[in-house]
Amino acid sequence: MKGMVMAAMAGLCLVLGIIAALGSTWLVPTGDDAEELEDMDSDAGAGLSSSWLTSEASDADTCDEAIKAYKDVDGVEAECDGKVMTLTMSFSEMCDAEGVDYEDDCDMASAGMIGTIGMWAGIICALMVTLTLVLPMAGVDAMDAVPEMGKTIATWGAGALMLVGMLGWYIMLPDTDSETGLGMSGWLAGAAMSMGLGSALIGQFIEENE
Repeated sequence: MKGMVMAAMAGLCLVLGIIAALGSTWLVPTGDDAEELEDMDSDAGAGLSSSWLTSEASDADTCDEAIKAYKDVDGVEAECDGKVMTLTMSFSEMCDAEGVDYEDDCDMASAGMIGTIGMWAGIICALMVTLTLVLPMAGVDAMDAVPEMGKTIATWGAGALMLVGMLGWYIMLPDTDSETGLGMSGWLAGAAMSMGLGSALIGQFIEENE
């Protein structure tokens, strides 16, 4: 039972971690900013490597005409889905744009890099832990060659590295006047981190027959 619970939690840590790392809603507008966007039929958010903004034009032709203004803007990708225009701004490319001071984008790029490294390192550990726990249940001994110390490090590393990545990302975020809060991707990352640490705690402190 203990192994099954640990395997389930490690698997959830893996799946939720991947969804969170690839997600684009680590930060979302709140308060007046969210209301203003809603009034304009727009939405926005930010992931670890880029931010995005969607807005609705009067028709598809107007949208196609509007995205031409962003054709030569460094770090910005614009596309239309019908009359809905989506702008995607890469933090690293905006930071490297020549002749423009995008200090906040540079800070966001640094924060995103720390968050990305922490999340994916934790995901790799979660994958190793999941395989270590699940394969023996299926009668596969492929992970038996992994030393016990390596299994222990991976067990604690899954949640701990995600936690370090999330904290590093949050600490490195620039101070802005925008009202933002943690979005769905951020909450999923927190859930993945909790599952990883929970699995490690069960393995450390709960006896096999409990």
